[in-house]
Amino acid sequence: MIQESVRFAIAIAAAAWDILLDSSIYILFGIVVAGLVKVVLNPGTVASHLGRGRFLPVVKAAFFGVPLPL
Repeated sequence: MIQESVRFAIAIAAAAWDILLDSSIYILFGIVVAGLVKVVLNPGTVASHLGRGRFLPVVKAAFFGVPLPL
């Protein structure tokens, strides 16, 4: 009984590790892109585009955010 639960826990850990390895390139790519955006874009520019109004900033944020997961 205990051996079966240990095998199950090991199988879950192995599956989680495989998922982490498969997604690691995308995580690293996202970190690099976020760093480049932080360096290139001025926070004042972002605040001026996304900080005023109610509807248009949401549309702009959604427009720029849609291609990111692709």
